[in-house]
This record gives sequence, C-alpha cells and structure tokens, in this order.
Amino acid sequence: MKETKEQNLGETMDFKTLIDNLGKKRNAVIRIKKVTLNNFKNVGHGEITLNCGGDFTESDILGIYGQNGSGKTAFIEALSILKSLMGGWPVPSIYADCVAIGKECADLEFVFDIQYPDEVIREATYSFSMGIKPLTKEEIIAKYADVLHKLNKIPDKANKVEIYNEKFFLTWETESKSQRIIDTSSENAPFTPVTKRKKLVGTEKQVLMSLELNKRFAREQSYSFIFMEDTLKILAYNDQNFIPFRVLTELRYYAGHYLYVIDTKSSGLIRLNFALPVCTKEDIKIFDAEGKITVPIKEFDKIRIEIKNISSVLEQLVPGLAIRLKKCEHTVSKTTGMPMVEAELEVHRDDIVLPLRDESDGVRKIISVLGLIIEAFNQPSATVAIDEFDAGIFEYLLGEILQVIEESGCGQFIFTSHNLRPLEVISKKFLCFTTTNTENRYTRLKNISATNNLRDTYFRKIVLCGQEEEIYNQTKRFKMIAALKKAGDE
Repeated sequence: MKETKEQNLGETMDFKTLIDNLGKKRNAVIRIKKVTLNNFKNVGHGEITLNCGGDFTESDILGIYGQNGSGKTAFIEALSILKSLMGGWPVPSIYADCVAIGKECADLEFVFDIQYPDEVIREATYSFSMGIKPLTKEEIIAKYADVLHKLNKIPDKANKVEIYNEKFFLTWETESKSQRIIDTSSENAPFTPVTKRKKLVGTEKQVLMSLELNKRFAREQSYSFIFMEDTLKILAYNDQNFIPFRVLTELRYYAGHYLYVIDTKSSGLIRLNFALPVCTKEDIKIFDAEGKITVPIKEFDKIRIEIKNISSVLEQLVPGLAIRLKKCEHTVSKTTGMPMVEAELEVHRDDIVLPLRDESDGVRKIISVLGLIIEAFNQPSATVAIDEFDAGIFEYLLGEILQVIEESGCGQFIFTSHNLRPLEVISKKFLCFTTTNTENRYTRLKNISATNNLRDTYFRKIVLCGQEEEIYNQTKRFKMIAALKKAGDE
C-alpha cells in the first residue's frame, strides 16, 4: 500500500517539537494589531485598532470602558476563541451563544504585526465565520458526563460551534500588498487560490483528499482547519521553508505560549471561593479554597520558583503580604502511576499564615493574574487579556499596576474595567470606549487635549454627549425612583 505524505510524516516527525522549533526559531515578536467583530453577541459591528505600531519592545495597552452589556466582555471572549483556534484546540461549546440572536453566523477578523530580529515586519490576517449547530443526543450525554450525578435531567438541546470560511492573508515582501494565502470558503476545493495551494501542499490527489477530510472534521468538531495539527503536518512535509507556512507556525506557537486570556468565568471561581487559578508561564494551576494542588514531582520545583517570583512582586504591591508553595506529602497518580507531590499555597501576612479563603477577592485576584502581569511586563511577544481586571482591586493599586506596565513594560496588555482610575493615569491612546450603537460598538474619545483629565472628560461626554456616537444610554433618575417604589409595592 502506497504511503501518503501525512502518514509518512506522522511516523518520522514529533509534530509538537517541530511546531515549537519552527515557531520560535526566528524569535518573532507578535502583536494583535486590529480586531473586527460582526454579529458577535451584542456587537453588530465593531472594530478596534490597537496602538502597537513603532517600537515592538515598548508596552502596548488597551483598556476598554463602557456601560454594562455594551461589548467589553465580547471583545475578550473573541480573543479566547482566537486562542483556541490558533492553538489547535476545539472551541468550547459554551461560546455557541456568542452568535448574535437571529443571525446565521458571526464573522471575526484578527490582524497581526510580526517583527523579526532583522527588523522585517509582516502583517498577517486571520478571519473566519462562526455558526452554531445542535449537538446530537450522544454528544449531549458526553458533554454532561462529569456532572450527570448532579442533574435531575439531561438538557434536551445544546449547541456547539462551527468554524468555517477561514481565510489567511499575509504580506511577506517589503511594502507589498496583502496576499490571499488560504481561503476555505470554496465548496469545490480544500482551499484556494490554486497557485498558493500548489506551493503549500503540492498536487497529489491523496493529499487533497486528506485536506478535504480535515476540512469536514474541523467544521464538525469546532476546530480551525488552517491551524489543526493534521493540516499543518501536510504543509510541513511539503515545504517547511515556505514563508506563509513559517508564519502559520509562528502564530500557532504564539497562541500556545504567549497569548493568555482570562475571562469572567475564572473570576467567578475566585469570588465564589471555589478555587484560585494561578497563571504561570506554562499553564494555569487550579488551587482549591484550601490552597492544595497535586503536581508531578519533576514539575514541583519549577512551580515553586514561579510562585516565589509572583510573591516577590506581590510584596511590593501589598506590603507585608507574601505567598509560598509548601510541599505537603508525596503520592502517586491513580491514572498514570507517576510520582506526584501534594502541595499547598500558603498566604503569609505579617508573618501570620492565613488560609487562602480568608483573603479578600482583590488579593486573590491579584495573586491569580500576577504571573501574567509579570509575563506582559517582560516579554515583548506576550499578549495578556483580562476581563474585569478591576474586580475587587483597590483603585489606587489598579492605577499603579497599569502605570508601571505603560512606563516600563514591553508586552501587550488588554483589559476591561468599570473603575475609572486608569483614565487618570495612562495615555488616552491606550483607551477605547463602547457606544450605544450596535453597528459601531467601539470608539475613541475625540478632542482631548494633553492637559485634560480623561476621567472628568468621560463623565462630561456621558452627560453632554459631544461624540459622533453616543457612549451611554442616559438613565432618568425620577423614572428609576418610580420603578423602585413600584417594585416594592407589588
């Protein structure tokens, strides 16, 4: 039986090692340059261009402000979906409700600036459509398998995400126009244009058939066809030196190692005192309310060092407060038989050891994301996005953290907030505001001088308008009073 290229590749190549090696080989600095959302949650249309031009070693901040339900969380969730797709993972079914009600699909586009050590800069654009599809009965049972004992009844209906119409554009010559490299919207071919397909994968029929199967599988299982492992294996076997392929591996490496997204689901665990997710360079460790975690013995020292680094910064933010990772006892994994260590996260306040649950939401929130703040501060390629960054954090401390990132950091930091303190301390070029117009969701405040207090200006804009787009649905105080009285009388 004749071997196909992908079969041969699977036998001779460790794919993860290949992608990691190719992805980091050229030491590219990647920044998200622009995001466009259409029919995504409550965003009919919205686009934000980030301030990532110029020196790629300087910090790039984006703070998104606006009233409740106006598109702030939508932006962060779009980045979470992007991370899953470019990282080669399926999009979780919880994002099926992100398609706007009454719309067939949502369309998302992300533009990246990529800078290399030789100062070459390329621009890559990745876009896709996201639809929803009902889960089968078997898929619903599998989805709720872990919580069946807690449910009185399995839901009759549930949806999953469909990813299709993926497109990848790239500029790879100085000042050249963006070129269409991969377009999966055709139903008659795995992707077009034909000239780029021949260069990327060749012309063998078996390879084209494999790509077509990958495309169907990706749509059925909520993957990206472009970034899924089996597709990249075929591209790697054909020509590892073709620049568009190299950029794809760089983007996938970036998604897996430098793009971090913390949504409100993680914050909810903290506020409910169920668990504390602690974000490190490697991944997210989940400590329970008592602060315990079980890790492979060979990883314990690495985690302890990362916790120590987090603590060294924490002590400067909250004087007298420190955290330590204490080794409790040795154990063995029930599933793999590997030697493990049970460890406990201790919180020290003025030499008194406290249970993690006794600390405030704000302190636990800072602990959970401080590893990522350290990464965004030190790593030019790191993109950290945090929803409701201000939740539970003292506003002066919030301002101090953002000022330090702006003045001395070198990564990309994206956050949403209700607290207006950052408007007083960071440059207006780093701030974006939501509007009441669903077809133009995001805007920048205009006619702001360098001497203006942006916090005061924002309040004036709310009261007096003066923007092309209204940024706040005005509430009528007397109507609010009447509604409160009526609700109390019934």
